Amino acid sequence: MKVTVGANLREVAKRASVSLSTASRAISGHPHVRPETRRRVMEAVRELNYDTTRVRKDRHAISHPLLGLHLPNIATPFYSELLRCVQEAVFSREFDLVLYVSQGHVPSRVIERIAEARHLSGVLVVTPRYGEDESLKRLGAGLPVVVLDHRAEGSGFPHVTVDNLRGAHRAVSYLIKKGRRRIGTITGPLSVQSAMDRFRGYRLALEEAGVAFDPAWVKEGDFELSTAYDVTRRWIESEKEFPDALFCANDLMAAGALQALREAGMRVPEDVAVVGFDDLPLASQTKPPLTTVAQPIREMAEAAVRLLTRLIQGEELDVNRVVLEAKLVTRESA
Repeated sequence: MKVTVGANLREVAKRASVSLSTASRAISGHPHVRPETRRRVMEAVRELNYDTTRVRKDRHAISHPLLGLHLPNIATPFYSELLRCVQEAVFSREFDLVLYVSQGHVPSRVIERIAEARHLSGVLVVTPRYGEDESLKRLGAGLPVVVLDHRAEGSGFPHVTVDNLRGAHRAVSYLIKKGRRRIGTITGPLSVQSAMDRFRGYRLALEEAGVAFDPAWVKEGDFELSTAYDVTRRWIESEKEFPDALFCANDLMAAGALQALREAGMRVPEDVAVVGFDDLPLASQTKPPLTTVAQPIREMAEAAVRLLTRLIQGEELDVNRVVLEAKLVTRESA
């Protein structure tokens, strides 16, 4: 058996297939370590000839890897909730987290700054809405990277998302089963993969049910409440036939549509049924409470941190893409 002289704690942790903090606790005799885990760590100590008197120094130096998280903004409820859940997943592993926000800045420049940062062990990236660029590829060449939510088609980065197409398909199929046939949609930016997948799910549900698709009932939005409010208000004022149901690509836009409908004296769901996507806390607080498609944000964060942790520890990923189920949550708006 090959013996490594002068091995460090990171090598011990990798040999035992545990985190740095777990290796440190096992060597230090911490009571909250499973016997089988402690056995693997101590076996790695013997095989690598690790000097256990160094554990305190090594633990201080490297037992709290610093992870980066890039978000396009933190002003929207979805990203705020995602940040909270990522922070919980990171801290539960005794890692530290630094946040980078590209709102108000050129996204590629922010990604370049992340690449230049010292001491980062890996990065979670919610890509800028309009896809990946060379700066992100350079970041991935130097650090483990996992992408959350949006991802450019054909991207090679490990990726965690929800099944946007099936989630949208569920929402529109539900509206059809409720007897709605004039179903409009306010999409997200169609340059964004998740928004395009939700639009594709909308069209697929119509097609499968034999319901006519009308391009005039497709309005492109930007995931913002104010935009959906303006789109809906102008739509109502146009005096053209208005849909009897609206599928909005996120909850914020659904809230904007609800406000415009309410101001126009239209009843929800009697005149127009409305469905959103996300199931943010605000969905249960709208008037009426919003039927929506739930994104499992906590599970997304946990899966992404788990993948990144494995990459940092030098493990091969058996799965490069995690797609989580999006479930329909019915309330009073549809």
